[in-house]
Amino acid sequence: MAGTFHNCDVCEKTAEESIKLNKCARCKSRTYCGKECQTKDWDTHKKTCQRPNYLLKVTIRPDDITDPQVYRTISCPSNSTFESFHEALQIAFNWASTHTFDFKVRDPVEVARIAAEEENETQEQSIKKFLQNLTAYGNPGPQERYLLRIIEDDPYGPGGFQGGKGIDFMHNSARHHPQTPEKKASKVKLWEVLDKPQYKDMPLEYEYDFGDCWYHEIKVVGRSDVTGFFQCTDGQGHGVAEDVGCADGWEKLKAAYRAARPDKEQESKIRWYETQARNGDREGLGNGREKRWAKGEINRKLAELAGRATNYT
Repeated sequence: MAGTFHNCDVCEKTAEESIKLNKCARCKSRTYCGKECQTKDWDTHKKTCQRPNYLLKVTIRPDDITDPQVYRTISCPSNSTFESFHEALQIAFNWASTHTFDFKVRDPVEVARIAAEEENETQEQSIKKFLQNLTAYGNPGPQERYLLRIIEDDPYGPGGFQGGKGIDFMHNSARHHPQTPEKKASKVKLWEVLDKPQYKDMPLEYEYDFGDCWYHEIKVVGRSDVTGFFQCTDGQGHGVAEDVGCADGWEKLKAAYRAARPDKEQESKIRWYETQARNGDREGLGNGREKRWAKGEINRKLAELAGRATNYT
């Protein structure tokens, strides 16, 4: 990566046409004219050399959930594991930690291939493929090969850091592809994916609840100062209701609150959300509350998470 400064931090040599200045690949804070100066500086620099945090903007199904979109921007320690990141996302979006999750690095070529197949596939061919997969896998079967899939340590066991069992773990096989490498979330650190050339800039996705399929788009929007904890810096939209029935169910719930005269079905949805939903809100979503989110409360809970975490470093 070309340095933005004009002098080597060791010999102070100025960048010229024949000299290319480069930053330290890890911390991006020191600039060198070459390997000799970087090696000379390492004994001193290694004591303070740390990867900066990532600023990650995470949006729930951006193409399906609108008015408002629901997103959070989170400062994430680069050395935190994907398991810790999952826990931070559960807090940031007020999920109830009762379902299975994974992270997927998607292959744009594979995405384009699937889109082309679906566009040219007849209804008869689609039904035939569905039935073949149902026979082979007991479910619709793996639809996409990923560059990498990061899974729970035991996708058929605990489904959340609060100890509840993942009630939809039976859907895991529909996401498992024989050509997709899989790694455990507790064993992979953020920088090992976000800074790795083969994965860098590839579409990254977090999925929670393999029944309702809550896809979260993850984008790197910047870097921030090194910390040992997650912190929410920005956001929009009320957290989505657990078990509401996919994006369509969430939109119907918001419509129930916006209705001047809710019908019986809408009244039932409102009662369910305020009194029975795992992560419901007793105050409901009326009077613009679908736009409400509490950054201070999120960061208080993230601070508590940091206090009990053991895998940030």
